[in-house]
Amino acid sequence: MTTPSALGLYSKRAQPLAEGVRTSHRRTLLAGSLAGLVPVPSLASPPERLGMDDLAAIEERVHALSALDRQSGGAPVRHYALDELERTLRLTKASMLPGVRRRLCAAVAHLANLAAWSSFDAGHGAHSRPVFHLGIDAAREAEDPDALCHLATNLARQEIQERNPAQALTLTGMTAGAALSPAALAMVEAVKAQAYALQGDEGQLLRRMNNAETLYSRSTDPHSGPRWTWSITAEKLNSDTGYALYLAMVTTGRHAPDLVRTLGEAEQRTDPSRARVKAMVSTRLASALYAQGKREEADRYAASAFALASSVSSARLDLAIAEMRTIAAAA
Repeated sequence: MTTPSALGLYSKRAQPLAEGVRTSHRRTLLAGSLAGLVPVPSLASPPERLGMDDLAAIEERVHALSALDRQSGGAPVRHYALDELERTLRLTKASMLPGVRRRLCAAVAHLANLAAWSSFDAGHGAHSRPVFHLGIDAAREAEDPDALCHLATNLARQEIQERNPAQALTLTGMTAGAALSPAALAMVEAVKAQAYALQGDEGQLLRRMNNAETLYSRSTDPHSGPRWTWSITAEKLNSDTGYALYLAMVTTGRHAPDLVRTLGEAEQRTDPSRARVKAMVSTRLASALYAQGKREEADRYAASAFALASSVSSARLDLAIAEMRTIAAAA
């Protein structure tokens, strides 16, 4: 298992994000310290001049931390991601060429996305919002539509979890007209399907699911897009569209014919090394089977979810398991 120490990350005492953060003009926000979001420890001064080579290590750390998040959940990752974000924001004070600044802002955007997402996954939803918005500002300054897409859809996922589908659709609308990879566009459609499921709009739900599958079929090389899109696999898309069908079941009380099949394919194909992802799918699949009265089959997937959850620290997974228990008790 990848550990924070193996990534060369240092630990510090957990500190909560401040809640009363407001977004400001992009350059003012990005050039300032992170004092309004987290307590700033005494760190080394940033270099006087920044070059492209200085950013490669930051980008590798984002990728490694993202993999750790999918494996172990947001709680073990959150503070490391905030530390990295804090240190990277300090670099905005250095002198650099415009191209370097755009790439630095893109790195800030991806770090903010990871810090916000891991905070949300760890149960700090109110604290994640200002960090998401900081990342959106950074993505806009970087002129990076892919980073903006990642941030907007992850914040939309938080809105869906908190049952705010209209706001989720507003966020996914931020990607309209952007030149994105087929995999990224497919993910956007899957998130829209989840929002429409919460609104009880089955027509739009099925339309968006079909769009997602069609777009993903055009993704011939999974590594042709930005690095964050490499995790948008066929099983990940099945997990997202299956969750949309699951939300429709919870919202309307009706069982979509493809619900168990879609979640079942995602569960079967998701590698156990992505423990949180697989545990979430197993939990939702068990919930759907309990709701359909298939207790024996549901028990098998519930047991798998419990086994995977033992190595994961995720408030979202805890909530999904609690919901599964409620559905099982009522069945």
